[in-house]
Amino acid sequence: MAKAGAVAGLEDELTCPICLSVYRNPVTLSCGHSFCKECIQEARSCLDRPFSCPLCCTQADLTAELQPSFQLRSIVQKLLDASAHQEEEKHEEQCEEKGESSGQQDEVVPCDFCLQETQPAVKTCLSCEASLCQAHLHKHNTKSFLKDHVLTEPCGAHVLAEMRCPQHGKLLECYCETESMSICVLCCVTSSHKNHKIITSEEAFGQAQSAFHETLETAKKHEAALDQIVTNLLKQEEEVKTKEILQRNQLETFFGEMHLQLDSKKEEVLKALSHKEEQQLSQIQMKIQKHKEVKDAVSRDVQELEALRDQKNVFIFVKFMNI
Repeated sequence: MAKAGAVAGLEDELTCPICLSVYRNPVTLSCGHSFCKECIQEARSCLDRPFSCPLCCTQADLTAELQPSFQLRSIVQKLLDASAHQEEEKHEEQCEEKGESSGQQDEVVPCDFCLQETQPAVKTCLSCEASLCQAHLHKHNTKSFLKDHVLTEPCGAHVLAEMRCPQHGKLLECYCETESMSICVLCCVTSSHKNHKIITSEEAFGQAQSAFHETLETAKKHEAALDQIVTNLLKQEEEVKTKEILQRNQLETFFGEMHLQLDSKKEEVLKALSHKEEQQLSQIQMKIQKHKEVKDAVSRDVQELEALRDQKNVFIFVKFMNI
């Protein structure tokens, strides 16, 4: 704890008086005060009069005075490394308590004020339009004139852009109840919203929270109704499938019985046909046998007549013919 306090105290001493963040590319003026190079150059470009130190008002020539402070830069980097190490240890402890690994974290929004090794942001300031790591958030919150700034969960540039008025570029701090949309302060007085019913975003949030329970209950009822509909449809689906299987089995049984009956009838008809055939063949066979016997008798008569044809004895011939 003492080490963490020492780091925090050192960070206070290494804060740029202009941007209120840890020095980035620090330079030192002749008066001894140090600033971020970009901050002091931007401050100079905004003045028409000769430039002077923002802290002690000592005039300075930027073309000759902006010399990099390598020692201060080294101290700043060590501070950032120490803060990053502390934050990493703290994060690892939190992950161990929650049973989560570092590979299972959500998408990380980087801090906008870290110089070299960027740390993950823990908050985003909507007023500054910047995301802050734990170290820079502490520095941000220690400044009394920044206490009114709006902080939210870390979000990227695309989310911040959605929270700004596309027409005026201001934070969407108001809500137009007439058109049910978020607007900025300038929209309230300069655009078509000036005669509309306007409330603050906080009031709109409160009203939305008040109506949230009812909206949630309505959504749940709708969900339950849809779930019941789906359940009924699934039940109907099962009933159709069961009925189809029953009808299929009944048809299979019916046609099976018809097949058996047809087989039985076929066998009966074929048997009757065979019996009739046998009767007819038997009758034909009897007639054939009878006619064969007559034929044999006739054949014998023919043979005897053939033998009589050459008979010369008149008595025998006449006697045979009389017979």
